[in-house]
Amino acid sequence: MIKLLRAEFARCFTGKLFWLVVLFNVVLASSFNVLTYATTKSEDFSNIFTDKTLYIGLISMGLTAAVFVAFYAGSEFEEETIRNKLIAGNTKAGIYICDLAVCSAALIIIQYLYFFIAYAFSYILFGALHHSFSVMMQLQLIGALGTIAVTAFMLMITMIVRSRTIAVTVCMIAAIVFFIACVAIINELEEHSMELLDAGPEIISAEKYAVLDKYSYVYGVGSDDLFGAELAVKEFFYDSLLQSQALRFSDERSLPYHWEFMVIYNIAITLVTTLIGAVTFRRLDLK
Repeated sequence: MIKLLRAEFARCFTGKLFWLVVLFNVVLASSFNVLTYATTKSEDFSNIFTDKTLYIGLISMGLTAAVFVAFYAGSEFEEETIRNKLIAGNTKAGIYICDLAVCSAALIIIQYLYFFIAYAFSYILFGALHHSFSVMMQLQLIGALGTIAVTAFMLMITMIVRSRTIAVTVCMIAAIVFFIACVAIINELEEHSMELLDAGPEIISAEKYAVLDKYSYVYGVGSDDLFGAELAVKEFFYDSLLQSQALRFSDERSLPYHWEFMVIYNIAITLVTTLIGAVTFRRLDLK
């Protein structure tokens, strides 16, 4: 398996796909700050904060992972290299874990590359950031776990579908659906939190009201419009979707409320999707 892992890393980092995705993220990371600078160059920069640009790479990671994983792992079925790996004595579980490790490592490298380029441009052009660098590093670590979770989900789809073309289509649709769901859930929960703020201590305790006043949301408090099982489900996706996590990173000046749940959900999604994908892949007839 070690020999296979080395070969997969070599294939990844010497292939055009990785460097094309790297180039795209370099352009993306630099362009947002340059455009912001160009549109605000006649204004006072002292009150301009560009933290949001630091997390666009994480917000777009769903689509990035969809394309990268589907092309990288899906091409093995198109080119029938998986059969060659099996003939060489590698197990299906070993192949699956190697693909997950390589894709996760590549996408985390891309994630951090985007962040450091965006940070450098933000600091040079504006020099005004809400977050301290230590907080940014903690947020990026949570984001890295989210990147692995998204990668595991996209790999599960790709290895089950066994077609690069179909995998790209399905993975991109899934990424778009998750993003739309993320925006819808955040908007609804923000409206929900405004209702709780307007109602004040009459509905929630003084302790929870203080949390709600400091952060964007407080958990487990229903209202006339949102309560019970529906509230619990939306709060789960609010914490577990990488896009939701990234949007919250950019809005708060410290670690977001419930960041521990983000870590737990990211790890859980990775384990569950990897288990489902590996077990299903082992049962496929690749002859």
